[in-house]
Amino acid sequence: MGQRLVVGIFPESDPKKIEAALTGQTGIDMGRVRVVTRDAKTAAHDESTISFVHVREAQNSNDFSDDMTHGQGMMTDSGGTGVPGTSSRGPSLGALTRHGSAVNYLAGVKIPGDQIDNFNDAIGAGRVVVLYDANDDDAAALAGFNAAGLRNVKAF
Repeated sequence: MGQRLVVGIFPESDPKKIEAALTGQTGIDMGRVRVVTRDAKTAAHDESTISFVHVREAQNSNDFSDDMTHGQGMMTDSGGTGVPGTSSRGPSLGALTRHGSAVNYLAGVKIPGDQIDNFNDAIGAGRVVVLYDANDDDAAALAGFNAAGLRNVKAF
């Protein structure tokens, strides 16, 4: 079957509450949990056993006005201060894009287009999206997410 992603929505980004809800759930390995939030990074997020992705940082560092000059052959189109062709950076939060008319906080996450707006809306409203790499055992992860009280739980 291959790599499967289980996704769900939690009502807030308090690391202790998310950990309490997910810890001990059958089928959930806390080391494979990632949480996407718009909340600013705090010491509690840094101390958590869960990996948090703070999309607010990406928003603050991504100036959408750059899109106006992108591809126009202007010097402002250089994409930064690095030397072209020598950058070895991997994926970053700078991949934040727009999906339709809304910001796509989950750019690069393998969620189908007909489903992604639900999860982006949740992040935009202050909730968090919990991502879990389930490998082949997505049924156990789905059950664990549901038992933890996550909403709109899906496997992709």
